[in-house]
Amino acid sequence: PGLPPAQMLEVDASQLRNAKDSELLKPIRVRFIEEGPDRTVDAATKYPKNCTVEGFCAQQTIFELRQQIAAQEKLALQDVNLFGPNTNFPDKLLIADCYADWMGLGLEDWPPRFISKPRVRGFEVFVDVPASRDTSVWENGRMQSYHDRQLIFDVFPTTRISELKAMIAKKLGIPASRHRLTAHLRASLRNSGRYILLQDERSVSDYKMEEQCVAVKFEKSQFDENGDYVFDDAYWDDAGYHPQPVSTWIPQD
Repeated sequence: PGLPPAQMLEVDASQLRNAKDSELLKPIRVRFIEEGPDRTVDAATKYPKNCTVEGFCAQQTIFELRQQIAAQEKLALQDVNLFGPNTNFPDKLLIADCYADWMGLGLEDWPPRFISKPRVRGFEVFVDVPASRDTSVWENGRMQSYHDRQLIFDVFPTTRISELKAMIAKKLGIPASRHRLTAHLRASLRNSGRYILLQDERSVSDYKMEEQCVAVKFEKSQFDENGDYVFDDAYWDDAGYHPQPVSTWIPQD
């Protein structure tokens, strides 16, 4: 209050610098999934590449961020599509709106962390995998996760069901010969659809999956081609304890 008018209008250089810096976000981290048909984002996803983007403010849009990433990483804009663990981000969305204080949603970090996927070459097929011992995760005798999974694959109309099973086998470790895949198909929203068991030699176009597929339901066959039950895990019987087969994919508990 007692300062002369000229001095009251002076701006401290450090205050000006802090004001400018506070408008900008800390570096935004972007992870890139692997190229290929697997487009799943979950705890098991591998990210061979990542980058940071600096100089952005919360009032800029997802589209502007995509443009910056594409220019910085020398990628086509169509190959930079931003997602969260459970969310996809439309171009018009502001970065300021990419935060939710909800643990597990994947938007609890600030600045937000993004996952980039390349463009879809064919169309996406969603595969629902129920929770089981086969897909559980164990560490030091303690179970770390046991939950349903949803896998996403980029397929073409000519992709055969046997090829889709090979993609799933690579992701889960369960041999393709043990897969039973059932497609939930809906030709119209007026009914609940139908369920079709998929045959290896057929292609996805044979089932009109691009137009009608809601999801593919995964199930592990418990029996071999002779109808005998397959013991993939350790078990007890009247003869005592039988350990897991050496070739099993099921983690030890």
